Amino acid sequence: MLFALGLVLFFLFYSLIKKKPKHLLASAIWLVIVLWFFNSSFFGFSTVSVSPEGIEVNYGILSWRNDVLPITAHWEIVTTPSGIRRLRKVHIIKIGNHESMKVRSGNDVNFLKNIGAAIDECRDST
Repeated sequence: MLFALGLVLFFLFYSLIKKKPKHLLASAIWLVIVLWFFNSSFFGFSTVSVSPEGIEVNYGILSWRNDVLPITAHWEIVTTPSGIRRLRKVHIIKIGNHESMKVRSGNDVNFLKNIGAAIDECRDST
């Protein structure tokens, strides 16, 4: 995320210094594309923090979709097909109306189950 932003900003500043309007326009367009991608539905949240105050979902430093959900928010693990031909199965955890990044392997599914167990444990302790 930061690498993509850094690369685009480098070319943006380079085009400002060298006074190349076409490169400046291209860099500005790429900046909009990068910000759009990291805030689109293609990019799920990457970290979760669970506390008695709520469930904090964090999409990353470039996202304005970061949110704190109530501890009573419903969660579920969903398996969906992925790819152009829909041949691979990927797993996500949905917490409220937020979806995580997609995972494929069994160990990662166990990690999603651990997140759900932590939410249930914190919900039961309050």
